[in-house]
Amino acid sequence: MQKLKIRCEDGVELAAILLEPEEPKAVVQLWVGTGAKKEFYIPFAKFLVEHSYAVCTFDYRGTCESAPASLKDCTYNYIEYGTQDMPAVLDFLDKKYPSLPKLLLGHSVGGMNFGLMHNYQKLSGVVAVGSGSGYWRNMPLGYRLQTLFFFYIFRPISVALTGYVAAKRFGIMEDLPRNIVKDWADWCSKPDYFWDEKFFQKSVPQGHYHELSFPIAHFWASDDPIANERNVPLLLKHFKTDKGLTSEKLVPAELGVKKIDHFGFFKRQFRDTIWLKILEKLEKMQ
Repeated sequence: MQKLKIRCEDGVELAAILLEPEEPKAVVQLWVGTGAKKEFYIPFAKFLVEHSYAVCTFDYRGTCESAPASLKDCTYNYIEYGTQDMPAVLDFLDKKYPSLPKLLLGHSVGGMNFGLMHNYQKLSGVVAVGSGSGYWRNMPLGYRLQTLFFFYIFRPISVALTGYVAAKRFGIMEDLPRNIVKDWADWCSKPDYFWDEKFFQKSVPQGHYHELSFPIAHFWASDDPIANERNVPLLLKHFKTDKGLTSEKLVPAELGVKKIDHFGFFKRQFRDTIWLKILEKLEKMQ
């Protein structure tokens, strides 16, 4: 396991971790959820390495070890996760492993923004986990209230006091640049997320969601308050591929656990259940 820096086209450097088996058979880009740090996914990454996959995970611009010296002066936008960060990592891996299949495993936003990449055709397949439109009105009441508090009360107060969204000290998530959370709040106010006519082909480029050239496998949990039974279809209807799209609902009781939630997919307790399901999909995409 080695730490490295990957430079984007616009000069931003991303902090990444690369894990390699002795003889990799394919490469997996493990894209994290918004406000999560790459280290959270290391146990799952090591699991993939055990099955002969090279794995690269990274912190998005403006977060964790990819954050600039001053978040107060940071003007990054949320859309740049897909237009800058993700393509840069894919290009890096394509250069390092030119002969190996490139697979994408994305959690939450990581399983949504791949269609914005200009180099998407380098991918052989995508597995999206816990990804949904994020429309706050479709969330359970309690989580809906938390979301509204975070977006419309905590965020503006934090930005006024610090210049950024200082969420880490309160145990909410990692700290984030102000523009990223503003974009996030705006998109989550619409059922179609950034595909809404207010954003799509305006502040959000059209991308390549209508012409994807690889299979997509999607997993969601029945107790996930974000990617739930109402928000999942709102996302998947925008993925157009002639190579097949599957979506599987994971029910905690059927797996012998009390909950999965939005981040549980990558906990070690699911090594012999969810992790194997994801591995099976990756194996078929090479």
